[in-house]
Amino acid sequence: MNRTAIAALSLLLSTLGSTTYAAGKQINVEFPRGQDSAHYSGRIKGYDYDSYVFRANKDQHLRLTLSKETVDAVLFGPGIDDSIDLGKYSSALDNQGRYTLPASGKYEIRVLQSRAEARRHEQKPYRFDLQITN
Repeated sequence: MNRTAIAALSLLLSTLGSTTYAAGKQINVEFPRGQDSAHYSGRIKGYDYDSYVFRANKDQHLRLTLSKETVDAVLFGPGIDDSIDLGKYSSALDNQGRYTLPASGKYEIRVLQSRAEARRHEQKPYRFDLQITN
C-alpha cells in the first residue's frame, strides 16, 4: 500500500472509533394504537446520546416537550441541512412549540447534554412527550 492509502485508512478507522464512543441506545418510536403521542424516558452519561427514530410525512407537525430542560434534543432527517434544536426557545419552532417536517422519510431525535456537562461525565435523567400531528 502506498502512504496516501495508509493515511486515508488510518483516518477512516480513527473516525469510526470516535463515533462509536459517543452513542447510547437507539429506540424505534411507536405510538399506542389510535394515539398521536408517546412518552419516553432515559438517562444519558458523558458524551453518550440516546437516539429516537421514526418515520413521518412532509408537513406533519412535531412537538417534543421535555419535562425539564436539563438535556438537549436535536432533530436530524430529510430536508434538514444540519440539525434542528427542539428546545423550548428554538427559533425553528412555531408559537405553539411545533416544528413542521420538511419532507417525508426517516427522522432521528438525539437526546444529549452540553459539551461542558459531557466533559464532566455528568449523568442526566430525562423524560419527554413526543407528538406528531397532521
